[in-house]
Amino acid sequence: MKQFFEIQHLLSNISEDSKNLLKDYDSIVQSVRPLSSKQQQILPNAIKNLSHLLTDERGARRTGYLNDTVTLSAYVRYFQWWNLLRLVPLFSSLETQVLNLSENSVCLDIGSGPLTVPIALWIACPHLRTKKLHWYCLDHSHGAMAFGEDLFLAVVAKTAQETNTQLEPWKITRIKGELGTPLREKANFVVCANMFNEVVQISDKPPEYTAKKAVSYLSEYASEGGRILVVEPGIPPSVRFLSAFRSFLLRKKYKILAPCPHALDCAMDGRKGGKWCHFVLPVEYNTMFSKLKKLSVSAGLPKDRLTFSFILAAKEVATLDSSEKEQFKFVARIASDSIKLPRNLMGYYACSEKGLTLFTETQTNKKLTSGDLVTLFQLKKTTLDKKTGATVISLN
Repeated sequence: MKQFFEIQHLLSNISEDSKNLLKDYDSIVQSVRPLSSKQQQILPNAIKNLSHLLTDERGARRTGYLNDTVTLSAYVRYFQWWNLLRLVPLFSSLETQVLNLSENSVCLDIGSGPLTVPIALWIACPHLRTKKLHWYCLDHSHGAMAFGEDLFLAVVAKTAQETNTQLEPWKITRIKGELGTPLREKANFVVCANMFNEVVQISDKPPEYTAKKAVSYLSEYASEGGRILVVEPGIPPSVRFLSAFRSFLLRKKYKILAPCPHALDCAMDGRKGGKWCHFVLPVEYNTMFSKLKKLSVSAGLPKDRLTFSFILAAKEVATLDSSEKEQFKFVARIASDSIKLPRNLMGYYACSEKGLTLFTETQTNKKLTSGDLVTLFQLKKTTLDKKTGATVISLN
């Protein structure tokens, strides 16, 4: 009997050299700007202080806080490493589908800090390492970008050594400024990672206000056909911003490439305690951040999983030709962690044209993981979940 569905994984496996670069990122940082043994001893406390500055004490955070040497060191050795572990699997999964980067592509990283995005893309996408990309990196902190460029060059050198190949680094142009600072040319790829959550946190305006301005600015930077990617922490406040950001993109006739399987209203926007669209990295990634987990414990910030949320869009009119219409059945994106249900079942909340959707399967025959795109060729009889109102679909 033919299976009535197929699954396309979002968070696929990354290459071995990418894994090695991630696991040993602390040694790369140490080779660029080494810490003494005394500085290493006080690092956990510096990380904890920065965590407070980024969360419960964010009202005291000043623009350009990464200009402080101790703060920047703590950020790179902890928060940047965590962000790389989120971004690399995402970039690795998207590279052949929708990033659409070719020779001499122009890229813009807004709120670049220590160049986390270019470093993550280099680690994640071996096939892009031989292409001539030009990165404009925009940030308030010149010191953070300078440190980041040194780190990027060190990553390139270690990659060349590990793979025994000759590699030329991508061109980096650092620009000290803020969102809206003019760029000499349009960008094929515009990225903001872990930036707007900081803006929303300290703003007295609602997330929708920030989202509308963000779409306006990013659209001005992007070339026709260019990609816009925004990645934020996988928490409800960030998802509320991203949902609004997505809505304004759709109003401007952008094509949403991922993760959404439709162009209808977001069913998991994180409002009023509802479900929120986020993605959880598989447990096998634990082996890549074992050292980071130890550092987290030392800093009093225990963490055992990685989540994020994102929107990827193209600056082009969304179209659907007749052949695609004929092939289209029912598509949904798993956008939550798994939950245990009665009768030995596992559940996964998803987003689809039916709104909030709940897939179920037996715990002994698990097929689904966070981020999966599920296509059903035969939509069986569905029911409604009494608690959430979600459309329930069984894969058993």
